[in-house]
Amino acid sequence: MGRVLNYASFAASAAISGGAALRNADAVWVYNSPVTVSLPLLMHTRGGGVPYFLHVQDLWPDSLIASGMVPNGWVGDRAAAMISRLVKLTERKATTVGVISPGVRALILERHPQLDPAKIVYAPNPTNEQHFRPVDEIRHELGIDISSDQTIDFMYAGAIGDVQGLDTVLDAAALLRDVPAIRLTVYGDGISRERLERRAADEHLDNVRFMGRVDQDEIPHLIARSHIQLVSLASSPFLRFTTPSKIPSLLASGVPIIGHIGGDGADLIRAAGAGLVVDPGDAAALAGAMVRMAESGREQWHAFGESGRRYYSSHLSVASTTRIILDSLGAPEPPIQD
Repeated sequence: MGRVLNYASFAASAAISGGAALRNADAVWVYNSPVTVSLPLLMHTRGGGVPYFLHVQDLWPDSLIASGMVPNGWVGDRAAAMISRLVKLTERKATTVGVISPGVRALILERHPQLDPAKIVYAPNPTNEQHFRPVDEIRHELGIDISSDQTIDFMYAGAIGDVQGLDTVLDAAALLRDVPAIRLTVYGDGISRERLERRAADEHLDNVRFMGRVDQDEIPHLIARSHIQLVSLASSPFLRFTTPSKIPSLLASGVPIIGHIGGDGADLIRAAGAGLVVDPGDAAALAGAMVRMAESGREQWHAFGESGRRYYSSHLSVASTTRIILDSLGAPEPPIQD
């Protein structure tokens, strides 16, 4: 109920208070999550009379169903049907629909075949480039030297819920309990954190550390003090269309990555040449990838990081995504500054 009230109050306050700021807008960029953004969107663009770029961040109603917010049965079915109609309305009236994962484009066209394929463009989310900079720069600034570390630290930072698939990560840690050179450090919080901490304690997984929630400003410094970054999602048909926002951040940071992930997220890591990828749910494959990464050495880690950084600059940066959005709206060439 708290989440529902959050979404509803946002829609009401944005609809009431957003008019002055958007009154003379030539176009509107719409960050499409949650779905209740549709109310201020349709109101302030006069039903699409003002061009707008609909930047799809989450699939609705899939996100509600996957998160358990929508109950099963008649009520849930009716809510999902109503949301689907609203989503199709905002997609139809949009000047352009931007997707952050390539697979979402095909899914939107499958669900909405009347939509013009030319109006759907791939516009990935860039990271905060002020925070997530090349890790070598941060290490130099802070005087961090990890070259002599005897323990290879694999770092996971982010939400700790059911969809992150961290039970499999603990399964992999259990397989590696006798490999003293490998350690997993987990930063973040979520509904599964306490359960996973208890499990790690009960199974005496001394190679796993849960550090709790940290401020986002600290994440680049923590990345600089670790060796390998871990991205994880559970095995699910819906999650195959999900690209975690941490992947662009890690690519921009120039660090090696192990992806315990499928679908679009896995494809992005592979395309960037930024690390190793294993199927979600396969603990043995994940443990093997961690060993291979640990043994590959710093030269290979640096190569993965540099490849990821180059890919980010060319395909995922603020400048490249801004150009995609403006081009799709027919905007003139702007002066883009660093």
